[in-house]
Amino acid sequence: EIRRILDEQYAVAKKILTDNRDKVEAMTAALLEFETIDADQIGDIMAGRPVRQPKPLATTPPPAGGDDKPSAPAPTTQPVQEA
Repeated sequence: EIRRILDEQYAVAKKILTDNRDKVEAMTAALLEFETIDADQIGDIMAGRPVRQPKPLATTPPPAGGDDKPSAPAPTTQPVQEA
């Protein structure tokens, strides 16, 4: 029973990939060019449009509070006492 289910789902997955080979190849090319792709680029690929340039990565602003102190105190060292 399990073998039959696996064989059926393998056939379904293979058909999906075969039917959409052009999209798989477009996604491969985009990944080789940009290394990562975002949802908009995937949408372009799925719609058959040329893949646009990736958006610049957003930078995270520093936490609010204006406190430049580290969150934990720096470790202190103690001299070793000889016996």
